[in-house]
Amino acid sequence: SPPKVEPDVFLVLAKSPTQEEFIRGGMGRAPHSTREHGLVLMRDVKNFICRTLELHGLLDDDLSMELLVAGRIIKLDLPVALVNEQVWKRHAAEQQAGGGVGVVAGGGARGILAALLNA
Repeated sequence: SPPKVEPDVFLVLAKSPTQEEFIRGGMGRAPHSTREHGLVLMRDVKNFICRTLELHGLLDDDLSMELLVAGRIIKLDLPVALVNEQVWKRHAAEQQAGGGVGVVAGGGARGILAALLNA
């Protein structure tokens, strides 16, 4: 059988408002492709954020930064695709069912995962 190909998840990464004065720079508003950046695990996402924001001292420390998805702290050893399916898409579906607005921007088949930086 052919090797399993991970889905390309597009990440929208944003800092928690409480971290604005502690973490300089930003991740931009455009979604980041997990396939393009080689982001398989949530740890890869954390390290991508650290490299992008030049927080090199935090690269080797898994406790240096929390990633929140839909308000939940996510373990760094989890696959991004699993978090997208089990956390983000469920949250987005609940928001749509409950009449939430602005949460499911461009979800679609490929999905968009939002993570907040909390150092």
